[in-house]
This record gives sequence, C-alpha cells and structure tokens, in this order.
Amino acid sequence: MIEIKGLHKSFDGVAILKGIDLVIPKGKITVIIGPSGSGKTVLLRHIIGLLKPDKGRVVVDGVDLAALGSRELNDFRRRFGMLFQNAALFDSLSVLDNVAFPLIESHRGRALPDVERIVEQKLALVGLPGIGRKMPSELSGGMRKRVGLARAIVLEPKIILYDEPTTGLDPIMTVAIDNLILSMQQKLSITSVVISHDIDSALRVADQIAMIHDGRIIERGSPEEFRRSENPAAREFLEASGRKANAGEVR
Repeated sequence: MIEIKGLHKSFDGVAILKGIDLVIPKGKITVIIGPSGSGKTVLLRHIIGLLKPDKGRVVVDGVDLAALGSRELNDFRRRFGMLFQNAALFDSLSVLDNVAFPLIESHRGRALPDVERIVEQKLALVGLPGIGRKMPSELSGGMRKRVGLARAIVLEPKIILYDEPTTGLDPIMTVAIDNLILSMQQKLSITSVVISHDIDSALRVADQIAMIHDGRIIERGSPEEFRRSENPAAREFLEASGRKANAGEVR
C-alpha cells in the first residue's frame, strides 16, 4: 500500500531523515517505533503528503505524492484517516458534530448523506453508541481517543494513521486502545500505520514493526523477529521495557 524509497529530509541544514526505505503492506498493521527525535513524526508527515522529500519518494497506492498538485493532494488525502495524539477534538462541538466534520467538509456543494446515521454507525464501531449529544469535556481520555478514531474512519479511508495513540493513558486504557486498533483492522480490513514509542503496545498489535533510529530504519520484521533482534538500539528498546530481547520472555 505504501512504499518509501530513499527518503531524505533536512531542516535548516540538520538531517532528520537519512535514507528511509520501508514497505507498508496492504491490510496490515505496521508500527513505526523509535525514541523521541528519531524522525517518526517527520516520516508520518511525508506519508500523508504534508511534507515533500528533499530526496526519495513516497508512493501510496501506486501514486507518487510528490507528483500531485495541491488540489489533487487534498483529494488524495481522503484515502487517509488520522487519529491525532491528543484526539484533537473541537471542544465547542458535540461528539456528533466532531465526527461529522470531515463528512460535511467533503460534501460542500453536494447533497449530504444521512449524517447522523453514519456518525452513529462509526461511534458504534468504536464502542461508543448513543453519545453523539455529549460534549468533549464530558468524556474521559480514552473516550476522546475513541471519538477521534470514529472521526478518522467516517469517510471510510483505505489507510488509518495513528500518532502515538496510547500516550498519556493508563495501562488498562492502553490495552483497550490496542484492542480497538486490532478491532478496526479486523472489521474494516484497512492498512494501519501506528507511530509509537511504546514497545509493549507495538508487540501486541503489529504485523510488522519498523524501528527508526537517527533518521534510518535500523530493524524491521514481525514482533517475534523484532524480539530476537541483535541490533543494539533495538535490544536497548526492548530491555528498557523489561523484555528479554533474544527470547521474547517477559521478566
């Protein structure tokens, strides 16, 4: 679904991405992990076309994003759904209006579908039926994440991007969000890209884990392959989580 080839990006002469090569398979969950400042967010912005590479290509569903004009790129982005780190809900809008927002924006000048019915379907998918009239201030952190995910899927995208979906959540809610990511994958058969520094979460949900370090992908594979990694940076990441890198045992 997504091919990243020789991707380089610098800001003010400082190299952030230094030749990223990564294939993200269709219909699977790929988790991109790495420490703060490693380039995860910059990579995510290239995947959705918010940044253009200094060198290299990002090809999504056979389309080179750099070849698209601004209007074409805006249309193309409808293939993506995005769950932001803090859910990014509009505090002055109800849950219903928050989830409906992309739907209404995408139909400007055209007849609207049955907005409330579609919103209720998406809220039910994320386990929050019947809360459309509530305000974001009435929701817990986990519920806000779920509403953000309902908004991300309201246009029925081919790809969902998750930006640090478990940041700021307690362990129980973290597992609940992980289960929700897996549930969306099973119910919608979409391609999911998760940006995270949470190795435990990555090992729970990923079909493929790719670790970015100092602007490069240094390790890539299934969770079991990642657990057996001999790469020093990958082993440090695993061991910091209390896992035995060469055997995948929890201590």
